[in-house]
Amino acid sequence: MEPAEMSAMLNSGDRDERITARRARIGARLAAKRESEEGGARGDGVGGADDIGKAKRQTAESKKRLARIKTAGTDDVTLVRVKQDDRENHRRVGEESRRQELRGKLLTEAEHSARRNATVAMRWADLFSVEVPQELYEEIERQRAQCNKITASKDKLIAEIKNELKAKDDEYVKSLKRQAEDIDALLLHMGQQFKDLQTAYLEELEEIEQAFLSERADLLAANKGDISALFERRHALEQSFMELMGERAEHYAAELERHRVNDAEEYNILKIRLETDVQNLEQHLEAMRATYQLNTEKLEYNYRVLVERDHENQSTISQQRRKIARQRESLLSLKSRYGESDKRFQDENVKLTEEYRRVTEQFKDLQAKYRHFELADIRKFQEVWAMNEETVAGKVRRVLSADRVLHEQQMGLLWHAPSDDVFKPPEQLALDIAKKKREAAKAAAKAAAKQAEALE
Repeated sequence: MEPAEMSAMLNSGDRDERITARRARIGARLAAKRESEEGGARGDGVGGADDIGKAKRQTAESKKRLARIKTAGTDDVTLVRVKQDDRENHRRVGEESRRQELRGKLLTEAEHSARRNATVAMRWADLFSVEVPQELYEEIERQRAQCNKITASKDKLIAEIKNELKAKDDEYVKSLKRQAEDIDALLLHMGQQFKDLQTAYLEELEEIEQAFLSERADLLAANKGDISALFERRHALEQSFMELMGERAEHYAAELERHRVNDAEEYNILKIRLETDVQNLEQHLEAMRATYQLNTEKLEYNYRVLVERDHENQSTISQQRRKIARQRESLLSLKSRYGESDKRFQDENVKLTEEYRRVTEQFKDLQAKYRHFELADIRKFQEVWAMNEETVAGKVRRVLSADRVLHEQQMGLLWHAPSDDVFKPPEQLALDIAKKKREAAKAAAKAAAKQAEALE
């Protein structure tokens, strides 16, 4: 079924069409829900084949549960609207039956009144032929009784119409009370849904966190096994490397011994030359010792100066290190506080955004319902007003006709008809009065202009 056709059936005046449209809409929602669940199940199957993690699987299950809770809350809110629509349909059916009954009474009363008025009118002509006063009096009393019956019948109908109007007012008050009860029920469902969602979100968040912790423990165990295997491999490589280095050291020692034997003669010659050099160097050493003693004194003085400076520098460095440590601690504390505040504000922002979107949608729906019922009440009031206005105007005309007959035929007085303004609605009277005032103002302005021209 197309969306436009379904919307037209939902707004139709036929109850069966509205019920059919609601059933079709509910069936479409259930089908979409089944498709989404089947799609989620297929997604879970594929994920299992690809060996997805526990955290992702728990996240998907949490999303499904939250979706089910949201759907249940939406169904509860929709059920309140369906009940209201059903009550409104029953009320319209009852109102239409009462309207038809009242219309039948009006037509019956009009026919009876017309027949009685014709009978009374024909009797007036017969009264002129009666010459005996007593008989004339009796005939006039009969005519009066007939007139009283006519007015009593009309008064009875007027009383019924007033009772119907009072019943309409009572029904309107009851309708307002039912609307208030429906709104309270909607608010109750919305509050319950919010609590259920809050509880579900907390529970699913805890489940997801446990899934992540479990997955983390599994990963740590797997990584620990890999690291142990790597350490064993490294130990084996180090053992082989040490064996290789031992073999190379033995080879180099053999080569060194061979070179030592080959270079023994060169060693003796070199020894004699070196002994001569040692004597020369000893003489030079004595000279250098004197120079060294002098330089030692200078260096000791410089060393003491440098030691004092080093102490000062160490003190300054320790102070700077303590300052850096304090600054690092402050930085870590601020980073931790900033992370916690940022996470908390982000979560609160998401919750407030969802709450604002949901409340906005509910407020728009409530405004649409209010405008709908307001227009319906105004239209019904105008219809009742127009119907009663025509009825009252007809009755006033009949009463004026009876008054004219009584004045002219019974009492022989001149009868003056009232102005037709009594049959006009208040809005038309206000427009006529405003029009007369404008015309009077124009006439006065013209007269003033003529008078001014005459004076000139």
